[in-house]
Amino acid sequence: MNHRSFKLVTLFNIPVEINYSWFIILGLVIFSLARGYFPATDPELPEAAHWLMAALAAILLFASLLAHEFSHSLVAMRNNLPIHGITLFVFGGVAHLSKEPASPAVEFKMAAAGPAMSFFLAAIFFGLTQTLYGFGLPGYILSIFNYLFILNLAVGVFNLIPGFPLDGGRLLRAALWHFFRDIKRATRLASLFGKTFAFILIAYGLLNLFAGSLITGLWFIFIGLFLQEAADTSYQQIVMKKALTGVRVESVMTRSVVTVPSEITIDKLVDEYFFRFRYTSFPVVKDDALLGLITLHAVKEIEKERWPRVAAAEIMVPLSEKIVVSKDLDVIDALAKMASIGSGRLLVAEDHKLIGILTQRDVIRLFELKARIEE
Repeated sequence: MNHRSFKLVTLFNIPVEINYSWFIILGLVIFSLARGYFPATDPELPEAAHWLMAALAAILLFASLLAHEFSHSLVAMRNNLPIHGITLFVFGGVAHLSKEPASPAVEFKMAAAGPAMSFFLAAIFFGLTQTLYGFGLPGYILSIFNYLFILNLAVGVFNLIPGFPLDGGRLLRAALWHFFRDIKRATRLASLFGKTFAFILIAYGLLNLFAGSLITGLWFIFIGLFLQEAADTSYQQIVMKKALTGVRVESVMTRSVVTVPSEITIDKLVDEYFFRFRYTSFPVVKDDALLGLITLHAVKEIEKERWPRVAAAEIMVPLSEKIVVSKDLDVIDALAKMASIGSGRLLVAEDHKLIGILTQRDVIRLFELKARIEE
């Protein structure tokens, strides 16, 4: 799990995490609803009621965003695309795919699922608002449902903008991919649309700043910068995948690996290995048998007073399929495994014998070299 997020719940075998940055938008939503929206729709209610309505509306908005992301994830899983988690963060949410869709049709269905869910929820809340109004229910309930109708509608419309990596951008990429039969070209064009839209948002944000709307201006600028970075990153991922497809771990791994004995104490480990070699982790061995991986993070969890009495084997990550890959595995699959466990390196082993180590740095160096040669 990402250290900037915490796990909330697991649904449909998909872990849901909340990035700490998400609480920024949560606070802004509650504040704006309690101080602006609900006092305007229900001025007769006391301030405490407005804050309670705001909190309830924010929770239901949170559930709506989760439903949006789960619709992507469930469609992906039905098309044999593993999802290793959903993260809610400051700009909404993202479903973490272990690999890219195999065809334009799968990409199209996945991308369309999110906005379809948002529009469905908008229709549900609109219908509830109209139906409950006819039954004469209290106005504050209608105000909450009407707000959720507006927000889900806005989320659906915003995500249909043809700027990658928004859902609309992914729909555009699917169409271009089908037309050109080239996912790299399709991603490059869809990313250009995404960056263009990002620049428009940034420009609009700057106009708001000059007009005196500080919060609105900053918000649009932040969203624009985020979309620009996301478009660039998504395109680079496709370029990397095309460059490294067919490359095996054996061709990239580092064979000369510094290992540590299982019985070494933490104080000696720090002085003789971490300070000397300046790596963040080391394989742990005993009589040439690979036992696990010792990380700097694990060392930092132990009080310094205990270092002379604690051995590496006691706090290492035990050997498991989670941290080990085969030398014959495709490098792209190894990178996906790194991303799923939040680690920058994997052990390459055969029959519990260490034969090498694969790091993100090794893969990136190869990619940069291939990209330079093919320029």
